[in-house]
Amino acid sequence: MKLKRPGCRLAKIGGSGKRSAQMKWKKLLLNRRFQLLGFVLLLLGMAVCISAWRVGISLDDLKDWWRALTDFLRESPIWLFVALVILPGFPVPTSALLFVAGMVWREHPVAACAIQLVAMMINLSWTYWLAGGFGRRWAERMFGALGIKIPELQGSSHLRMVLVLKLTPGIPFFVQNYLCGFLQVPFRLYLLVSLVCNGIIGTGIVLAGVGFGDGKLVPALTGISLVALGILLTGWIRGWLGRRKASDSAEH
Repeated sequence: MKLKRPGCRLAKIGGSGKRSAQMKWKKLLLNRRFQLLGFVLLLLGMAVCISAWRVGISLDDLKDWWRALTDFLRESPIWLFVALVILPGFPVPTSALLFVAGMVWREHPVAACAIQLVAMMINLSWTYWLAGGFGRRWAERMFGALGIKIPELQGSSHLRMVLVLKLTPGIPFFVQNYLCGFLQVPFRLYLLVSLVCNGIIGTGIVLAGVGFGDGKLVPALTGISLVALGILLTGWIRGWLGRRKASDSAEH
């Protein structure tokens, strides 16, 4: 009887994993909707650049506007806090807001990280309750008129749903929060998981903004390391969920 070396098996698994990842990327790049989105974004970028050039906006003008904005936010920090609370509930790049917060509050990095966590907690709360209250009642009336009942999550499905929404790449931050509220995931569970999943990366982005804004290497490297840690943790949990799902399917 010929025994197979475990190293060969691991190599095959690793090779199949790489091929699978390459196939997914190839499929994504060949997707017509993805190509159309890229083309539209390219056209929009070119239109903005041409419009700015025709109007006469220069790089120095952009620097002056940026300096004026940061000076205003530094003198009136409440407006930046309000932006961190409200804007992530809409299709606004949350990472850009956090990076700006780090640059504006770079003189107080610890306070900047604490403030962004408080703002994130408030945003997570109001988006959850809005979707779980008004949004849920509106959807129930609309679907009820069509004879469709919204399914209810049971037991352990709550944790899995939060993790899937928070760990799946490409789902916008505000969509994650609204869906968790709409599906009536327990609030404490949702808030805790969200603060762990989003808080680590959010704090890293703020510290990166502190480092780049102040020209200091340590905060920038710390922030980048936290972002990398958050991504690695996300990947590990996603893999654990995949293995658990596979084992549950095998048992059934």
